[in-house]
Amino acid sequence: MTPDRKANPDKMGAASAPTRTTSRLAVSAPAGLAVLLILGTVAFGHEGLFPRRPDADAGNAAPTAQATPKPVAVAATPKPEATPKPAATPKAAPIAQATPKPEVIAATPKPAPIAATPKPMPAVTPRPQPAPQTSTLTLSVLPSERADKVQLGWTAYSGAGFHYYKLVRSHDASATWPTSGDDQLIAAIGNVAETGMRDRPDCGVTVFYRVFAVKSSDAGYQVLAASNTVSATTTCPPPPPPQPATQHIGLEASFAEGKVNLAWSPCAIDGFNAWKIVRSQTNAEPMYPENAGTELIAAIGDPNQTWFSDGAVASGQTWYYRVLARADQGGGNFIACQSLAVAVTIP
Repeated sequence: MTPDRKANPDKMGAASAPTRTTSRLAVSAPAGLAVLLILGTVAFGHEGLFPRRPDADAGNAAPTAQATPKPVAVAATPKPEATPKPAATPKAAPIAQATPKPEVIAATPKPAPIAATPKPMPAVTPRPQPAPQTSTLTLSVLPSERADKVQLGWTAYSGAGFHYYKLVRSHDASATWPTSGDDQLIAAIGNVAETGMRDRPDCGVTVFYRVFAVKSSDAGYQVLAASNTVSATTTCPPPPPPQPATQHIGLEASFAEGKVNLAWSPCAIDGFNAWKIVRSQTNAEPMYPENAGTELIAAIGDPNQTWFSDGAVASGQTWYYRVLARADQGGGNFIACQSLAVAVTIP
């Protein structure tokens, strides 16, 4: 085995100087690297850095030159770590305690105000009304000349403040003034000396009467006295006989000397009562009893008079005239004779 030149440095020096195989790191390493090698020798010993060859133990005289080991790159001494600051001891979180709600203290109720005792209202004393003086009025039913009418009479009121007699008729015995129910005022008499009245109620029915003496004021009527109540029943007359048919009579009209002259034929029906002469400017059919626009201008009681002159006319007017004859028969009146209407224009 060829001895390693590196095993004996002396021989290497005597012989030719061989090319030294020094690592680039050894050549260029600074002095700090040498320090590292020394430190490695101390730490690991010579054998640690340069281990023995196996043939050295076999008695070889010449130690085998060993290749110079490449220096172990020593890691750079790490900078000492900065001593960590002790962690701040965490402050114990305060235990949140619910703030107890303040107890609600019930407000002491205010004493209810004592109601003021209302002052008693003075009682209004009503004005006394004069009591009806029943003794001053006495009502009576008097004999009547006709069975279908009631004749009433009463004593005169002698007190002060009188204005009217109020005569009330009713179908029951409670006639009052002011009227109520079916009460009916049939007369208001303003003369204290007038103490009688004739009435024609429905025939065959019992009715009641009462008279009151009253006073008129701004507050209304005031009863001064009230009479007693009287009743009466009238009888129904027999029905009248059938009326004869109305007869037509002739009528002529003319104008002379500022007057309208009328002439007609007589009425031949018995029971003649009166001639009724009517006229109208607006109604071409004037009648009696008077209808719309008609006026009665004459009532002649002589059945033999068959003429009449109307002077209440003016030039340019046109009038319509009619003549009628009324008659009585069986207690009733009816039109016995009647003319046609005639027109007259005043020139």
